[in-house]
Amino acid sequence: MPFANNEGVKIHYKIEGEGTPIVLQHGFMASMEEWYIPDYVDALKLEYQLILIDLRGHGLSDKPHKTESYTLKIIASDVIAVMDDLKIEKAHFWGYSMGGNVGLGLTKFYADRFLSFILGGITPQGIDKEMEERLKIFLKKLQGGAEAFFSGFRERDIEITKETEEYFTSFDYEALAAFWGGDIFYDSVESLQQLKVPCLLYVGEEDEWGHYPRAKAAARIIPNIDVVSFIDEGHGVHEQKELVLPHIIEFLEEIKKT
Repeated sequence: MPFANNEGVKIHYKIEGEGTPIVLQHGFMASMEEWYIPDYVDALKLEYQLILIDLRGHGLSDKPHKTESYTLKIIASDVIAVMDDLKIEKAHFWGYSMGGNVGLGLTKFYADRFLSFILGGITPQGIDKEMEERLKIFLKKLQGGAEAFFSGFRERDIEITKETEEYFTSFDYEALAAFWGGDIFYDSVESLQQLKVPCLLYVGEEDEWGHYPRAKAAARIIPNIDVVSFIDEGHGVHEQKELVLPHIIEFLEEIKKT
């Protein structure tokens, strides 16, 4: 079970397949299993070396409880620590949701280590007032632990199955609250405008975090990125492999031609 050590914090990773490396970074309150459930791994590992990473605070990676352990630069540096552990100089990067946010951090701090960026369920603009309030509400839920999430389900008359209960009680909520309360959201428009490698941004048009209109706005001010949107899909579009994967493969195939 391989781990990279980043300033005393162990970051869990896993390798699948051979070929040009692609870092796969999952979203918040998930783990590297996020890439297996829609079966992205089997679809890509015959042609690419997949580097799956558990975010700090998640999965089998260490889970610091101090907010200062979670800045976007530090979390991005975990990816670099894994690449250095594997002696990989350059790789493609694909991240979804918080994983996409980590990708924005990589474009800002470590762009020279990557061949391309695929960023899903995220947009590069900084936090506006509405988003700031939503982030605060979510932080309060995290601070309340699993029971706060269960109460949210009850308020909406959503059945709490055994699987749901096991899932939401499996997290270290103190670590998650420290993560969410850290300095993790930056305005990355300028770093994308200066990016010298291809970048694909994709979102669901019904994304609950309001990313679709922001993605359209980003396309107008960042001419060197490709933006793909999915009609009638929300933030969970990542689970729809049949929709997302063809765009990813086409994007990577175009890079091969250059």
